[in-house]
Amino acid sequence: MYLCHINLAKGFSGGEQQTLNLIAELATRGLRQILVCREGGEVERRAREKGIPCHPVSHFLFGHLRGLGTDLLHGHCGKSIYWAALEHQFRGTPYLVTRRVDNPLSHGVLTRRAYRDAARVVCLSRAIESSVQACVGPVPTGIIPSTYSGFQIDPAEVARLRQAWSGRFLVGQIGNLLAHKGHDVTFEAASRLAGTHPHLHFLILGDGPRRQELEQAASALPNVTLLGHRKDIGNYLAILDLFVFPSLSEGLGSSILEAMQAEIPVIASEAGGIPDLIDHKRTGILIPPGDAEALTGAISRLEGNPDLRTALAGEATRQLEKFSPSSVADRYLATYTALISPSIH
Repeated sequence: MYLCHINLAKGFSGGEQQTLNLIAELATRGLRQILVCREGGEVERRAREKGIPCHPVSHFLFGHLRGLGTDLLHGHCGKSIYWAALEHQFRGTPYLVTRRVDNPLSHGVLTRRAYRDAARVVCLSRAIESSVQACVGPVPTGIIPSTYSGFQIDPAEVARLRQAWSGRFLVGQIGNLLAHKGHDVTFEAASRLAGTHPHLHFLILGDGPRRQELEQAASALPNVTLLGHRKDIGNYLAILDLFVFPSLSEGLGSSILEAMQAEIPVIASEAGGIPDLIDHKRTGILIPPGDAEALTGAISRLEGNPDLRTALAGEATRQLEKFSPSSVADRYLATYTALISPSIH
């Protein structure tokens, strides 16, 4: 089996990390693979660092003249489905696409045709699957979630960070600084808790368009620190007491899996695909999207109940196998096998 993965993102975020995670895991099974990516972009740079063969292109219209000879195309981002659809038209190669967000698809003719011609649309969650079917109609879909990455930690650095934040109960939020990620909800909860829980402190990791705005808001809050983009996320996960993820909309929320893998109890909004990850009051706490009062109350309750925090984190950890890189790769491999001719094997 020769697979062609496609990710034409200009930047690098969770979806791109998931793409490289999958390619790396499939490589351990001996599969031959190549990655179509944006020329000179961060995806190409990181892929080459990992030894992944790349076919760089400057646009989804380009890069089709040289036949790659692959058995199956797998698109991993919004633009990738158009590159795959064109390749399918030129060479008849079947393709599937992973849909990672739950916002509605465009109703444009090209988009609808590209999705309808796909051999499978893999969705990260039930919410995404419902969104795809509502926009495109009865296309063949399946649900395969994201994986946790299992960030590495440096024990010496973790010890240094714990010393630096000694005496604080640390609440973390990790993700791009975008409007739908719910940082305003977190900041409002921090403001409400500043007077009653002075030992509680919020660490915000991530970068994005709202950075300047959020830095200004954080300057007025004594219990909030913006740390920006960090490469050593594992070290910060290791020092957190609680993880919050109050997104207003979300395809799935892979940062939640990272927190669970680090055995941190999670409070998240009941939005998009997040309920696919959290069983309320068993593996985490769900709150209504945009409800700062509910987030404040949940943080206060968990801060004062270490036994509940331990129970939630333990139950979450026990369900993580289905989100492991190996388990998710197995599901993709079964999907690939079902979509291409048996004669290839």
